[in-house]
Amino acid sequence: MKTQDAVELELASSMKKAFVGVVKLGMVKKCACQQPREMMSFKKQKAQLILLIIVLIAVAASHINWIKDDLGYLLTIDDRPIDLIGYLHNQMNMLTRNCESVVRLTPSQGKYQMAENLIRAYSPPDSNQAQLASVWSMNSWLLVEVEFKNLLPAVVLIQNSNSAPSIFAEGIWSGYTNPHKAAPFIRDYLSHQVKSAPAQLINCFDPQSESFK
Repeated sequence: MKTQDAVELELASSMKKAFVGVVKLGMVKKCACQQPREMMSFKKQKAQLILLIIVLIAVAASHINWIKDDLGYLLTIDDRPIDLIGYLHNQMNMLTRNCESVVRLTPSQGKYQMAENLIRAYSPPDSNQAQLASVWSMNSWLLVEVEFKNLLPAVVLIQNSNSAPSIFAEGIWSGYTNPHKAAPFIRDYLSHQVKSAPAQLINCFDPQSESFK
């Protein structure tokens, strides 16, 4: 027969096991209840994020627009025009061109001075005050960016042949393009007007004057 102490010990052990079982069951129920709540919270956060994205797109759309003028399309942000297309053209040009054979001349060089004298004598008296912003050279060709006091700014192609240097009348860009970026228009115009001019020279032209920036 079991002693009283043995019976009490066995009873205490059984009660302990029963208590542990109840606690575990409660934890299971608690976890089962938490899962739907966590799922609902995640769905709510996801819905709020989607709503925020929609609001941001709507706000951005109210400030951004496209407009068209005589020279093409412009992106406007709060009615401020930006030539996004011209910017992309410039970036693509910089990535694909090869300027190893193109040299930017300085005022102390003979070709620079020759170009300056040629332009100043081209259509006096207004051309007498020509100010060269940049001169680019490749082989016998020069591309000159020039500003005047009373004339529109211009970009001029000159061929420095063995006989005598000359300005190509059909190879003169003159005028402003603002708010469009000038470089893509100038490069495209000159390459079509003077097909004999080196493509590298035209592609490597980067405007330096404020008139074409």
